[in-house]
Amino acid sequence: MRNALLASLLFVALAQAALTQPAFAQPQVWNGPLSREQAVLRATAAGFDVRMARADASAARGQALGQRSAVLPQVSLSGNQINAHLPQLGMPEATQTYASATASVPIINVAGYSGVRMGRRLADASSADLGGVVDDAAFAAVKAYDRAVLGAGVALAQQVSVGDQEANVRLVELRVQAGKTPRYELARARAALAGAQQMAEDAAAERDEALNDLKLLLDFDMMSNLELPNSFSTPDFNDTLATASQRALRQRPAVAAARLRIDAARAGLDQARAAYLPTAALTAQTYNGSSNPPLGASGSQVGVAVTLPIVEGGARHAAVLQASAALEKAQADYERQQLMVQDDVANALRELSAARQNLQTARAATNDALENLRVASLRQKAGKAIELEVLDALSTAAAARITLLQALERYDVAIAGVHHAAGDPFQQ
Repeated sequence: MRNALLASLLFVALAQAALTQPAFAQPQVWNGPLSREQAVLRATAAGFDVRMARADASAARGQALGQRSAVLPQVSLSGNQINAHLPQLGMPEATQTYASATASVPIINVAGYSGVRMGRRLADASSADLGGVVDDAAFAAVKAYDRAVLGAGVALAQQVSVGDQEANVRLVELRVQAGKTPRYELARARAALAGAQQMAEDAAAERDEALNDLKLLLDFDMMSNLELPNSFSTPDFNDTLATASQRALRQRPAVAAARLRIDAARAGLDQARAAYLPTAALTAQTYNGSSNPPLGASGSQVGVAVTLPIVEGGARHAAVLQASAALEKAQADYERQQLMVQDDVANALRELSAARQNLQTARAATNDALENLRVASLRQKAGKAIELEVLDALSTAAAARITLLQALERYDVAIAGVHHAAGDPFQQ
């Protein structure tokens, strides 16, 4: 029976321990199309940084609740049962069975209330930090997603270039066989084809690596088969430095968190100064029970304890100095955060301006390169173009396609960068 009881207690203890263990989620398997909005939602809900920041915010809330308990009434119940049989030590045989209740109510505790206020502000700041991490995760998801789309587009463009070079090799072979082109030009065309094939393989590797990085960011299983679009949207977007900066100062979580930490530092200074003030607490205790020999069936007591430290070796003064320094540091950080978000906005808008201008240039250059390739191909077929002219046109067209894709990706990310700098919600 005793062994069975011990086994039961051990089973209950192990079950309780298992229930308190954190649950570990496996990476999600995602097969099929994945939109940018889905990627952002996944990153902001299940991203590793977001999950850790969420845990930090919960811990801060728990600390705030713990500090609040110091200024709330405390009630405890206790019981004891004694059956003494020690006559050889001169003690009479006696039995006691009592239950008691003890209550303590703070009356004056200025430092405690200041500590509660500081804990709440720190918890609010931690929640604001969580908002900043969520915004960062959304922006990181946009960049990783666009990089993967860019990788797929570049790989496809390189395959087109390989096809163009293969067609050129076949044409040169025919001209060599017909005696219209010297044989060394065939070797040159094959060398150009080999170079295009190498670049295509490098582009395919970069495409796969970008997809793997996106899976890691989104906590997707590496065996997932993601299907991404093969183009970028280029919406018209305009914003001014003044309006974007105003939104940033109003919306950015970093500014809100810094402002809340100033309030927390002020509360911490109040708490340190309150150590010079007295504290008072009301305590009450009651008991009920029986004993043999009789010691009384019930009783109670009520008291008030007042404490006023007089000499403590300078600890309170040191605490005030530290709290004052913390407040000054928090104020400096708040001012820095205000300038930093304005700097972020200014840089993001400048990047957007450059991306827009370069996109226009890349489109014009691509049109010119494709037209030049068309003319060179016609001249080659008419026997009026040398092989170097055709190879140069092919190389220029391939580079122009890739440059256009990179410009599109840069412009798309630049728009998201302005929204991120201004603290705007994710824009699809």
